[in-house]
Amino acid sequence: MNNRPHYLLITSSKDITHWMQTVLHDEGEIVQADADNLERVLQLVDAVQARAVFCELNPGRLAQDAGFMEGLTAAKPLLPVVALAETPDRQSVLTALRAGARDFISPDMRPGEVVSLVRRAMTREVSDNHRAATGSEGAMTAVASARPGGDATMFALHLALALQEQNPKDEVLLLDLGVPAGDSLQYLGIEPTYTFVDAIRSLRRLDDTLINTAFPKHDSGLRILAMPDDALDVGRITSADLYVLLNALKRHFRQIVINLGGVPASDFLYVLLGRADRTLMLVEQSVPSCKQNRTLLQKLRDNKVGVGQVSLVVDRYLPSVPPDAETIAKGFGIPLLSTLPSSGMARLTMMNSGESLFTSAPRDPYTLAIRKIAHGLGRDASVALKPVSGHTGWLGSITSRFKPS
Repeated sequence: MNNRPHYLLITSSKDITHWMQTVLHDEGEIVQADADNLERVLQLVDAVQARAVFCELNPGRLAQDAGFMEGLTAAKPLLPVVALAETPDRQSVLTALRAGARDFISPDMRPGEVVSLVRRAMTREVSDNHRAATGSEGAMTAVASARPGGDATMFALHLALALQEQNPKDEVLLLDLGVPAGDSLQYLGIEPTYTFVDAIRSLRRLDDTLINTAFPKHDSGLRILAMPDDALDVGRITSADLYVLLNALKRHFRQIVINLGGVPASDFLYVLLGRADRTLMLVEQSVPSCKQNRTLLQKLRDNKVGVGQVSLVVDRYLPSVPPDAETIAKGFGIPLLSTLPSSGMARLTMMNSGESLFTSAPRDPYTLAIRKIAHGLGRDASVALKPVSGHTGWLGSITSRFKPS
């Protein structure tokens, strides 16, 4: 075998084979698979040491072709898989990307575009292999709260800042998708030049160059993607969009924190929480907050949302006022992670100063509590949290008095 890179092409079309051989003649050898049998393809991948696999999508068997790509990417997670179709449409593209394809090409693309895409896929392959070797696969932490307001944003923002602070060389991202929209950027005085919706629209171009040039960045190095103020297109964001975007972001960022405070129960919320490795439920020490958040937790269970490790954070906590945090956690049936003090003056000063609490109030108890939480999450993302059994006691009496409507 010669030393030129080999690419595996899965197609029954002679025209596509000729096109691929012509376009990538200077990049490497095209090896056509004689069947789409997964076992046979995997043998060919190993035999020719394929650098990438190109899979044709046929409109009449879209689900079958997508299932084949899912099996291929599951068996070879670091092998770049590129989908192709003679007449691509939006559904085909999203189906392919959701199945694990890195990119999508078609014969109507300029040869230079295809060559650039293949070279970019090779660059990603090196990057992903490095990340796999160093165990640096991105971890996603979701902050959930049933009640809209600034507290979830405050917590998620400073958690992300603390993760960035303790590992300055890591790539950390905050997805601020909570209600109200974009408060994290306003707190830090950052212009929302590129938003979460923009990232959804740029799925095919999402790479290091786009992230480094477009994603808003704090002085600490933290990147922030927030919802736009006028998020009219949010209803058009599909589950496939979210799957593709989150998978791409996990390849680029070591830590991702998602603020979902105030986001109503919906497919949008369920997908995001279902993709998180851990969920921190932010609850206040009050009847309305506990009631609404327990209702949210029950909706997640009813909809069979596979929430990752879930734990409780009690905000604006007053130890001298019942119920105590342990009692609240027992009522939710989830472990207590931490409590946060009110620190009203420090929070207000931060919101109006354009500086984080790490700058404006570094010794405030709230700031110290956030650092402690981040240290635990950053130290070992795989620590399992044991649930607290039972839904009785104080919270049980609440829900018996206030039935959900």
